[in-house]
Amino acid sequence: MKTFNYSARALEGGGQVTGVAEANTREEALRQLRDNGLIVEQISEVGDSKRDLDLRLGGGKTKEKELSITCNQFAILLQAGLPITRTLELIANQTEDKTLQKVLKEAADEVAAGYSLADSLEKHGDGLPTTFIESVRAGEESGSLDTVFRRLSTYFEKSSRTKAKVKSAMIYPTFVMVIAVVVVAIIMIFAVPVFSQTFEGMGQELPAITQFVVASSDFWVHWWWLVALLIFAAVIGVKLAKQNDAFHLKWSELGIRIPVLGRINTMNAASQYAGTMSVMMSAGLPIVKAVAVTARSMTNYYMGRSLENILPDLEAGKPLAACLRAENKLPELAIEMTAVGEQTGSLETTMEVISEYYDNEVETSTSRAMSILEPMIIVVLALIVFVLLLSVYLPLFGMYGGVS
Repeated sequence: MKTFNYSARALEGGGQVTGVAEANTREEALRQLRDNGLIVEQISEVGDSKRDLDLRLGGGKTKEKELSITCNQFAILLQAGLPITRTLELIANQTEDKTLQKVLKEAADEVAAGYSLADSLEKHGDGLPTTFIESVRAGEESGSLDTVFRRLSTYFEKSSRTKAKVKSAMIYPTFVMVIAVVVVAIIMIFAVPVFSQTFEGMGQELPAITQFVVASSDFWVHWWWLVALLIFAAVIGVKLAKQNDAFHLKWSELGIRIPVLGRINTMNAASQYAGTMSVMMSAGLPIVKAVAVTARSMTNYYMGRSLENILPDLEAGKPLAACLRAENKLPELAIEMTAVGEQTGSLETTMEVISEYYDNEVETSTSRAMSILEPMIIVVLALIVFVLLLSVYLPLFGMYGGVS
C-alpha cells in the first residue's frame, strides 16, 4: 500500500481540500478521490520528490503538436482493428518525443496486465493534458475510442496551430527588444566607462544627465550578477508561490485584468472553454463532468476556478449559460452563443463555432497588439540612444565652451 499527498477541489461548494490517500497505485488513489466528489489538482506519492518537483515547476509536458500526431495514429490503427496493446507499442516506437514514448511503453505494459488505457496513461503521464486523459476514459466507456482520438487529433492540431501563429506574430518585436537590450548593455558596460574616465580628467562638474548615465553604468558593471540573480530568484519564487491557492488565484486574475494582454488572455480562455467542452461532449461526457474537466484544463487558473464555481448550480439543474452569466468571467458573446446552443439542442456544434471564432480573435488581437508594440519599442530605443548621446556630448560642449 502506497501513500499519496493530494490537493483537490470539492465538486460541491468548490472548497480547497488537501490530504493523504492510501492506495496500491496512483490511478486507484485518483479513482477513490473522484468517487468522493473531489477534483484532483495535484497528487504525488510520498517520497517521490523528483516527480513532485517536476509538477511544481511545470516540467515534462508533452507538446500539443506531438499529441495531435499521436492521436491521429491511434485513430488510424484502432480503426484498422489492431488491439490496444499492439497499438501502444507501435506508436511508442514511432514517436520522437522521448517522454511520450516512455509513457506509451509503460501504458502498454499496464494495459497488457488488465488495466484500462485511461488509468494507465493517467498513472504514467503526468505531462499529459487532463482533456486527453478524460476523453480517452469516456471513449473507453462508450466504445468509441477511434472517434475520440480523431477528435482529439483535430483539437490538439488546432490548438497547436493557433499558438504557433501567436508566437510567429511575436517574433519580430521580441527580436527587436532583445537587440535593443544587448546594444544598450554593450554601451553601458563597455563604452560609457571609457568616456567616464575622459570626463574625470576634465576637472569640471558634469551635467546631471551625464552623472546619472555614469552612475548607471557603474552599477551595471559591478552589480549585473546581482540583478541576474534577483530576476532568477523572482521567477523561481513566483513558480513556487503559485502553489499557494490564494496567490495563484490573484496572479492569474492579474493576467486577465492587465490592459491589452488581459483581453487576449480572456479570449484565449473562451477558446479553450469552448474547444475543450466540444471534445468532452463529443466523447460522451455529461455536461457537469465536461465542465469539471474543462475547468482543470484551463491555462489561466482564475478562469478555471470560475468554471469550477458553477458546478454546484449545474448539478442542481440550472442551464450552463445561466451559470456562466452569474459568474460573469467569460466574454458575453461566448455566454450568449452557449445559451443559443442549449436552446437549439446543438451545444456541441455551437462550442466548435465559439472555439473557432475566439481562435481567430486571439490571432487578430495579438497581431494588432504587436503592430502597436513595434513602433513603441523603436521610440523607447531612440529615447535611450538620445539620452546616452546627450550625456556624452554635453560635457564636451561644456569643455569647448570653456576653452573658447
